[in-house]
Amino acid sequence: MAISPHAFQQLILMLEKLMPLSSVVKVMLIDMVFEEVSKKGTRILNQREIQKRLWFIFDGSAREFKEDKNAEVQEQTLWFSFNGDLLYTIPGFFSETAAPSSIELLEDSHLIYMNVEDYLRLEKEMDFLFKKIRDHYDAVRQEYQRNRLHLSGKQKYLQLFTAHPSLFNNAKMKDIAYFLGISPNSLSRFRKDN
Repeated sequence: MAISPHAFQQLILMLEKLMPLSSVVKVMLIDMVFEEVSKKGTRILNQREIQKRLWFIFDGSAREFKEDKNAEVQEQTLWFSFNGDLLYTIPGFFSETAAPSSIELLEDSHLIYMNVEDYLRLEKEMDFLFKKIRDHYDAVRQEYQRNRLHLSGKQKYLQLFTAHPSLFNNAKMKDIAYFLGISPNSLSRFRKDN
């Protein structure tokens, strides 16, 4: 469905945290972004698919996970996304290659999206913005990797719980534990202590 003025404004605010947008870019964008509401458990992207949309979470949450039938943990949670986040896999959307992972909604979610065809039309005019988006999310993921290596299990739990307490109501504890790099038993113990 066409995007509401309120949802479009929220998208612009998020993008302008990365760089100011001209009125020309805003006018171009308004005709290229759409809204949808999807149910909890919906897989908006499957592993090995070519990602055809770039999503923005207006209200909701999602998890990115890799499926490996041969591993002890068959669904390996790589990332969680929340209100105001863009949803895309690395590599995937920007390189138009098969997604290395799946994306599943953790709750009924209100999403804004852009189709890949519109992204390709905008790519030349907005290449710098898209580079800023990739750089921002690359930096966030690198910080997560550093924290995963250097923080204790309890510190990682507290950091995630403080930033996103509702995640613990929406996601499975085994998925949160895998994401934090701790055992489900440790996560359970940290939750009881908190």
